[in-house]
Amino acid sequence: MVNSISAELSNRPTMEKDRVDPLLLRLGSYVVLGAEESEALSRAVRRSPAVQPYEEILGDGSRDVCVLQSGLACQFKLLGNGRRQITGLLVPGDILDFGFLTGTGPQGHFMTLCRSDIGRISIQNFTALCDQHPRIMQAVLRASAVHGAIAQERVLSLGLRTALERVAHILCEMYHRLDAVGLVTGGATYDFRITQAEMGEALGLSTVHINRTLQALRRSGYITMRNGKVTIENMNGLCSEGNFDPAYLANITAGSQARPN
Repeated sequence: MVNSISAELSNRPTMEKDRVDPLLLRLGSYVVLGAEESEALSRAVRRSPAVQPYEEILGDGSRDVCVLQSGLACQFKLLGNGRRQITGLLVPGDILDFGFLTGTGPQGHFMTLCRSDIGRISIQNFTALCDQHPRIMQAVLRASAVHGAIAQERVLSLGLRTALERVAHILCEMYHRLDAVGLVTGGATYDFRITQAEMGEALGLSTVHINRTLQALRRSGYITMRNGKVTIENMNGLCSEGNFDPAYLANITAGSQARPN
């Protein structure tokens, strides 16, 4: 079975570089992946049609390993009265859900927040990949651990951090997560196409409170935000305001040292 899958993977055309790099860079920030491992992973991913903003994904009962290749998405849960809580933000290179590791279904709902691309690897092919290249599984397990650590930080924000700390913290976190996959430009500018209402749903704050907090960060000279882009003007100051320590992101900030050749 493994040999037949290997043959299928080797005959499948490699995806475009810009669609594959976020996944390779994300996993490569945890475990160094060699050229053979990177090529095998690239060939395993199949491209899906672009997903428009505010479309739910992973709602078809699929057990594929799904990765966000471009755009921005969120994980959320609904109460019986229709109220929604965003429980996680997903950026390019992120695996959307890790239920495939335990054979369980997706935890909650998943939705794009802007036009996005999703890559998929069938469970059969993923199993074959990990049998042939154990470091890929090691990297995925590390990614799962970091995913859990990010969720814990969000709980800490909801429980203890002030509004200013919550917003500053998430802006710092997005910088580090996007920088690890080469999506920070001009020193400290990155795409963050999220509305103030959506940011409020992720941080447990009203839209008015989010607006006031962002204005305060702008006035302090820490950030500028324009046309869906965030520029961090004073990284030390913003990290101090958010009491931000990137240690929970594990090796994600060392991605440049662990990228495949």
